[in-house]
Amino acid sequence: MMPSLAVDVPALLALLCALVACGTLGNFLVLRKEAMTGDAVAHAVLPGLVAGFLLTGTRSTLAMFVGAACAGVLSILLSGWARRATRLEAGATLGVVFSGLFALGVVLLETQGARQVDLDPECVLFGSLETLFYVPASGAPWYTGVPRTLWTLAIAALFTLIFALLFLKELALLAFDPSAARHLGVAPRWLERAFLIVISASIVASFEAVGSVLVIGILACPALLAAPHAKSVAGQITLSLVLGVALSILGYAIAALSPQLFGTSTALNSAGMISLVLALSVPLSHAMARRA
Repeated sequence: MMPSLAVDVPALLALLCALVACGTLGNFLVLRKEAMTGDAVAHAVLPGLVAGFLLTGTRSTLAMFVGAACAGVLSILLSGWARRATRLEAGATLGVVFSGLFALGVVLLETQGARQVDLDPECVLFGSLETLFYVPASGAPWYTGVPRTLWTLAIAALFTLIFALLFLKELALLAFDPSAARHLGVAPRWLERAFLIVISASIVASFEAVGSVLVIGILACPALLAAPHAKSVAGQITLSLVLGVALSILGYAIAALSPQLFGTSTALNSAGMISLVLALSVPLSHAMARRA
């Protein structure tokens, strides 16, 4: 008899919303060969999260979101300044900036007492999907039991989709030929800044639920999976989300069924397993494209 799988619906919905929020715009980062930008922002938000807590003394959603968003935008501005000042390649400056900011965040975690509110390195790396439950209060409307994180992610996913649909042509041109886009006025600099702000916000919204490891995975892997098979930018985005959703559900199921599948004493971390499934699927997708 097949083992039963108890699906934690809020956790799975949060995962899928995070995938849409990050994976949609991740396609443009991959097209621009700037996937490391998402990696940088995902690491750089940590000191902003800690600063938000330290300044307010609570895990207020607004305070920590603003702190993390500011840190994400700051990482992008710092990397641009460092690239102009040192004339190093973009990847090198991004590596220096995000590793420095991430290290600063870890130091703040360990020295300023933020660990006392469950904001610790493990949470930062792997998120808190397993802690999301639907618990409505007795006699209260159904929506009161929906986790705050899920509402945040749903709004982020919806906003990201609207932004991508409104500026699809401009973002595509910006990805393939940014100089021509700016020269023609089709994709001005304000749109590029808006793109970076929206993707930073998506990363920040996803950070608490899925952690930095999976945020990096869903930014790049779905787009890399779809790229060899897509005929257009819109087609790549659609295919990346379909494949990303399917593989994320598979990874979630494997993690939940790991005691039966692998003989482990407990279920494995879902964020880590999903990241592994996505990463292993990328070379398989490219191998299939070469054989076609």
